Amino acid sequence: MKNSTLMKLLECLHIRDYNLLVEEHGFKMDFSQVGSQNSQNSIRKTSEKKRNISSYLMLVLLFLFTNFLFAQQQPACNLRGVLESKRLRDGGQNFTINSDVIRSAPGTVYRWEFKSNNSQASFVTENGQPNMTINPGNKNGEFNIKLTVINPPETRGASKTCSCTKSVSIGNVN
Repeated sequence: MKNSTLMKLLECLHIRDYNLLVEEHGFKMDFSQVGSQNSQNSIRKTSEKKRNISSYLMLVLLFLFTNFLFAQQQPACNLRGVLESKRLRDGGQNFTINSDVIRSAPGTVYRWEFKSNNSQASFVTENGQPNMTINPGNKNGEFNIKLTVINPPETRGASKTCSCTKSVSIGNVN
């Protein structure tokens, strides 16, 4: 099937008058002319060529459309930063949680939220940034922070998203 498809492609490209040598690891073209063909055979091949052109056009369109569908990939993220921090009244200070995001696109949205928070921690940095500075608050406890990364949709596609979480303990850290 591979040889016949290749031959049809070469015919479509008007290269049918040359020898095609197919070997185990590929093909070679011999540019010496093959013997002349009679006119009836040439007419039959012309009509076959017209039918094959639409097949090749459909194949090319399918290939382009498939690549278009898979052009945008799913983002992935990871959060880095402290695992524990002192309360403000015990000498604690603001700290930053950094995100590592791969496959982000222009216009990517970063949405931060507390999934749980019993330490009175709060966001210092405005939401929407790839990194978040956090005020640890004055209460012993912990919080679980979540980042949702949203790649905007490409024409008529859906948004691609991922999320990652991190837990931090707040208290009397030595």
